[in-house]
Amino acid sequence: MKIKRSTPDQLILENNPIWLAIFLSLFGLTFLGIGLANLGAQPGMALAFMLGGLGVGVGFNMIFIRRTQLILDRPRNLVELRRRSWLGYSVLSWSLEHLGGAVVETSHSGDTDTHRAALVIRGGMDAGTHPITSVYSSGRGARRAVDAINDWCAALDSSPPTP
Repeated sequence: MKIKRSTPDQLILENNPIWLAIFLSLFGLTFLGIGLANLGAQPGMALAFMLGGLGVGVGFNMIFIRRTQLILDRPRNLVELRRRSWLGYSVLSWSLEHLGGAVVETSHSGDTDTHRAALVIRGGMDAGTHPITSVYSSGRGARRAVDAINDWCAALDSSPPTP
């Protein structure tokens, strides 16, 4: 996740996997191109390559590509988690006073660990831990997001609201 805005009144984090979408699309288009190139010589195999390429390109983009945006907004006293994919749009929101910070969740698969950031909601009907992204990933993105959220919350507790 990347920090898009960090002010005393607002923190916006965003995960927009554009490079993954480009890679999946190019992978699918490669097989579509192979199918088109062989359409005259071997129509059955060419059709299989074309349908497989389209299926992989479109299907994987629909399944794996999600834009996630987390907005912590002090003036509106709101925590808002927005997710957009090909299949729809969803918004989860909580009162900022219920935000207890963020934690890193780790998944152990084989010999590698993957991580994701999660919000800790300490009150209201949705009390508990809520993942920001639905997928785990390697790298330091989850740690960066958690540090940004926790630092922003700590500064929020120590400073008066701006008019």
